[in-house]
Amino acid sequence: MKEHVIEEWFHQYERDVTSFLVYYTGMIDVEDIVQETFLLAFKNLSRFRAESHPKTWLISIARNLVNDDFRRRKIWQRIRHLLTPKQPLSNELEERMVRHSEQLELHQAIHQLTPPYKEVVILRGILELSPLEVGDVLGWNQNKVNVTYHRALKKLKEQLEQEGTSIEGNKFDRRIT
Repeated sequence: MKEHVIEEWFHQYERDVTSFLVYYTGMIDVEDIVQETFLLAFKNLSRFRAESHPKTWLISIARNLVNDDFRRRKIWQRIRHLLTPKQPLSNELEERMVRHSEQLELHQAIHQLTPPYKEVVILRGILELSPLEVGDVLGWNQNKVNVTYHRALKKLKEQLEQEGTSIEGNKFDRRIT
């Protein structure tokens, strides 16, 4: 029975977990973390409380895995090195992450936000989770989610304007302005 639940969740939420991890880590190759997320969910299915949504539980697991890995390996140094402008972007990165240069600049601007701002922008703005769902993932109340999201979007807009990036027509345009 456990196998069927996790298999169903994988088909329903794998794309959301992958998207979260790509934006959260700044890396394209997140398949191992996605696999580890669903493996941990399988092992800990008995701990899942049906009062939360499976997607938010899975994203919480993925977030905790990444945070644990960051602490253990100091991976931030590797990520910064990989994202330096000196390194050319691969075709795979361009094809999978960036349809045009504005999206890349948006991605980089999001990645430069402080961790709480980055998390709330990814969860609320990119994955389009409700404030309640974001609160479940981050352990915040809805008011904190809404206030932090508003402040994060304001900071993101300032960053993009400093870099001379236009946000018109962008997915966040209606949320930032």
